[in-house]
Amino acid sequence: MSPSYRPARGRTAAALSLVLGLCGCAVPRAERAERPPPVRVEPTQESLRDGTVPATPEGPRPAWSTSVRRLDQELGESGPLIILPDQRELRAVDRATGQERWRHPFTTGYQYVIAGGSIVASENDDGGVEVLDTATGATRWRAAGSQDVVVDQQGVYSRECAGAGDAATCAIVGRDVQSGRRLWKLPTDRFARVSDVTLGGRTPYAAAPGRYVVVRLSAAGRPATYTPVAPTTGRTGAGRLPNRAWYGFVAGDLLVSTDNDPPKGDRRCTVNVTSVNAATGGRGWSGAVYSGRREDGECVKRLAHQRSGQPLIGSGTRLVAVTADERPQLVDLRTGGTVWRGAAAGVPVDGDDRSVLVRGTADTGELTLLDLATGVPRWTAPDPGLAGTSASWRSTVTAGLVAVSGAEDDRPQVLVYDVPTGRQLGRYPGWLAGAGRDWVAVSRSGGGGLAVDLHTF
Repeated sequence: MSPSYRPARGRTAAALSLVLGLCGCAVPRAERAERPPPVRVEPTQESLRDGTVPATPEGPRPAWSTSVRRLDQELGESGPLIILPDQRELRAVDRATGQERWRHPFTTGYQYVIAGGSIVASENDDGGVEVLDTATGATRWRAAGSQDVVVDQQGVYSRECAGAGDAATCAIVGRDVQSGRRLWKLPTDRFARVSDVTLGGRTPYAAAPGRYVVVRLSAAGRPATYTPVAPTTGRTGAGRLPNRAWYGFVAGDLLVSTDNDPPKGDRRCTVNVTSVNAATGGRGWSGAVYSGRREDGECVKRLAHQRSGQPLIGSGTRLVAVTADERPQLVDLRTGGTVWRGAAAGVPVDGDDRSVLVRGTADTGELTLLDLATGVPRWTAPDPGLAGTSASWRSTVTAGLVAVSGAEDDRPQVLVYDVPTGRQLGRYPGWLAGAGRDWVAVSRSGGGGLAVDLHTF
């Protein structure tokens, strides 16, 4: 048994920057900026090119390695292919061999999302959207002038404007992700946008389609509101909620918004939740959950770590949060009832539709993996010694693996754990650049440049 692994025995264990563009980290976009936690800056890839070896790798040797210029987003997976976002081009390589299958250049920086058999790439300067065939890299369709692009597995949603400034005429447009066919058009002003927040969603993968997408609508002289819009027809539901400047999202048949700023004088890290029936507007549950704290005692406000690739942990209508006495909990958004609460203090930092990764505080302490449905601990591992405030911090929970990265004595490390047992499967120098059910990508300095290693387990 690995010394880094301690099985749980019926209880839960107690509890951007220089390198952001080099570690494959994509920061989820909140609908209002907040002052970020203190960030410790580690050496960049360039400063590590002097031949210093950060640490001795432990675990399987890489299945393959490939050189890259720069990574601003995570690697993704589509069938037998690994999708590699390399600065101003997108590449697809064979998962087993690393052999390149295709590459597609872009004239500017871009963001990409994998949606079934398609890859949706939107240019960072609002220059438009281009959809590629995942297998071949061929362009399926393009749309110029698409702004604030949001994608699910069914559609591509964006704001399109004619003109500039106050004179601009704008609309929110929904298109079929495969064909580009326009499904609907909703006239609005230039500040409207579709919410990119999804319960349980994770970049770079498109979320499963729901009954509605959420559009933040605004009009002169009126407060902005969240409005549910049917993704295939553009019909609006009767539910409306005020824009609380944090999150608006759909959970099942509910339209939900959150205000993550604790009320004045509140020291409990309160997050106020409001919900209505999206179709009818009928009042749903409203109440409070809590967000947990960093080691310094400050509220983290978010309900998932900001570098986890997801803004909210949960599934269906169930949301992972923290209790008033700072234990992890699963809340049913229909009723406000607690499905389960953890036996000990801890802050959820990551998860998927089966598991929740909890740390002693939001940025330090041992790691515990809980079963999402029951809250029962699967295992606990010792504190990896990687600060969550580090610019190198990154985490991913998949069906088979948990991977975390951060800096130890200014040396970036990636640790990989087995989901069923908690056994540490690998420890590698570098930055976490993506993960799947049985693989982890690690970016590192090497050969005078940047390289990505793919490890399989």
